[in-house]
Amino acid sequence: MDDLTIEPCAKCDEYLSGWKRAQADYQNLKKDTEREKSEYAKYANERLLSDLLPALDQFALALQHIPSEDADQKSWNNWLTGIKAVQSLWEQAAKAQGLERIDASGVFDPQKHEAVGSEEAEGKESGSIIRVMQEGWSLNGKIIRPAKVIIAK
Repeated sequence: MDDLTIEPCAKCDEYLSGWKRAQADYQNLKKDTEREKSEYAKYANERLLSDLLPALDQFALALQHIPSEDADQKSWNNWLTGIKAVQSLWEQAAKAQGLERIDASGVFDPQKHEAVGSEEAEGKESGSIIRVMQEGWSLNGKIIRPAKVIIAK
């Protein structure tokens, strides 16, 4: 039998070089995509943090104006009003991001609440919430932390 020799053909070389270019293009695309994802992750919280800046600024301002211990009741009431305004800014920023407090009044709901204790309570039905130990939160409708509550026995 004669030795078979494979003659290089122009079409084969053309297909091979096309395949190599496609492989190189794919690798470049993967690198570009990873770089874009990294850049996106780096600034993903920018909107959230921008929404929080007014609350941070107002909180710092409130701390600069804490009344002295011997200040009159009016000074303390004015300062407390400012603190409540800061709390309102925090809640507005949270709501703008889809973060909402879970309602913890009424009857215990295991989907939204976590019972951390139970007590006897006159005038309360068994399973009703007596008090909230820790607020619960949902993000865009998804529970991210259930409210920790004490329920009536």
